[in-house]
Amino acid sequence: METGIVFNIQKFCIHDGDGIRTCVFLKGCPLRCIWCHNPESFEGEPVLSFNKQKCSSCGRCLAECAAREIINGALNFERAKCTGCGTCTELCLNNANELIGKKMTTENVLNEVLKDKMFYDTSGGGITVSGGEPSYQPEFTLELLSRAKENGISLAIETCGIGSRDFYESVADLGTTFLFDIKCLDSARHIELTGADNTHIISNLTYLMDRGADIIIRLPLIPDCNDSDKDIARLCDFLNSNKGRYRYAEIMPYHTLGIGKAENLGINAAYTHNSATDEDVARWVSLFNSHNTDIKVSK
Repeated sequence: METGIVFNIQKFCIHDGDGIRTCVFLKGCPLRCIWCHNPESFEGEPVLSFNKQKCSSCGRCLAECAAREIINGALNFERAKCTGCGTCTELCLNNANELIGKKMTTENVLNEVLKDKMFYDTSGGGITVSGGEPSYQPEFTLELLSRAKENGISLAIETCGIGSRDFYESVADLGTTFLFDIKCLDSARHIELTGADNTHIISNLTYLMDRGADIIIRLPLIPDCNDSDKDIARLCDFLNSNKGRYRYAEIMPYHTLGIGKAENLGINAAYTHNSATDEDVARWVSLFNSHNTDIKVSK
């Protein structure tokens, strides 16, 4: 039985595939998108989130933690000394500390997913494995999807497409729906924005389309980042040339949730733009329409 690192199991999701779904978020991702909404998923191991605003500097955690001290009446946390033991999460009265990510077996996760099977059956929903990046933990993801299928649950994964071809072939063999991100079609710009080339990503997407997989293309559009007229024109060319080879494409408007998360993790957010506005979304939709490209907008 495979063991993986899971950082959230979110129930009653309605925007991550068909029907009512349970989303299983896995730790670890090879990309470093500058706007990432889930920076807590970057590393494959558990990580401590420390919310300074919630901390009252009471000092309860000091006796058990060499990474903390009181300086001028305020608690100072030296993240480099943190061992990730999680003791501070048990001692804190204000929930200022959270250890994100825990080891779970596929059996552990499946038991949680099965609790809501009646909702999947009545709504056409199921399980969606997300992240992070599911292909970062390939054996765990494949076993979890296989066991869910054995229990009559429909399958979906949300992926950036960076995994191995063998992984996507195996996932597709299970009849999985792919929520496949296209972040930027310009390769050089993709490297700047995510830290990785997109050649392999687009190759995997083309492979899945060639074999007739069920694909929903997701377009995270980030103001002043990957949403220029030229960027969207290239997306339209790609979508139009592959029409009929994916179910539909949807815009995923940027929001600022990841900025606060990054701060609590001791990460300097590389992108701190305000959330996408209604005007941004209207402009994007207008551009897609001008290229006769069908598009949806995620809620």
